[in-house]
Amino acid sequence: MKKSIISLITLTAFIFGLSSCGGKKTKDEATEEAAVIAGNIPRSLLTEEVKAETVQLLKDMPSSEIPYRVATGEVSIGVGDTQFMLPASKASELTSASQKARACGIYLADYSVLKAMGQNTAELETVLTKLTSDLNITFVMAILNESAPENASREEFAQFLQNREDQILQEMINNDKIDVQIEMLSGIAAETACVYANPSLVVKGDATTAGLSDNLMKRLETLNEITADLTVYYPDLKESGETINPLKDKIVSIQTARSANAEIMAIRDALLK
Repeated sequence: MKKSIISLITLTAFIFGLSSCGGKKTKDEATEEAAVIAGNIPRSLLTEEVKAETVQLLKDMPSSEIPYRVATGEVSIGVGDTQFMLPASKASELTSASQKARACGIYLADYSVLKAMGQNTAELETVLTKLTSDLNITFVMAILNESAPENASREEFAQFLQNREDQILQEMINNDKIDVQIEMLSGIAAETACVYANPSLVVKGDATTAGLSDNLMKRLETLNEITADLTVYYPDLKESGETINPLKDKIVSIQTARSANAEIMAIRDALLK
């Protein structure tokens, strides 16, 4: 990160204190200042600058040509056994918003795999509709259901995906759902690792340059950086960040992931406990 979010927070808190100088601090100001000194920074100090830097980090997450290569048939990804996927019934057991957001990400990853394999996704769509409704982010499904341009070039397809991600991210920011966004991305990362670890995973095409593991490792690094900086506002992010952190050592390659299959599945399941 070029500029630490924490340093921005500290600077913001300092400026906030200066802006109220010239008179006796109000009770609220004194309470807020004490919270800052104690390291318990209130979410009200999540400034536009900090939001902007978080958004930029998310936008800078590494992209991949895999979606395009899968869409054109250049590379195909499939799993012979989908039993590892999170059962749709699990959604009814979740109680906290954090659990639902993480599950939403997990189901989205499963949805993408089933979609790429041409399998029925109706059950998952029902679950995702319910979860996004509970989280008050129904716009996610509306945006994801938009179709890419027909016969899109590699560049056009990449731009379509980027625009879609940017649109979801902006809506999350507009609705004060940045923590939900991070939790969802953690769920997606964990379930993607489960896909790579699945013994029945088959990648047809140029699996070496497909960059599956490399791309996921870079996305995990970015997620860890974001969660480390935002846990002061969203304590639950600390839990998800620490839970998925070990994944990066287990998905160095598809072979490594398969060897750590049980451990990776346990990490995924831990997100929902």
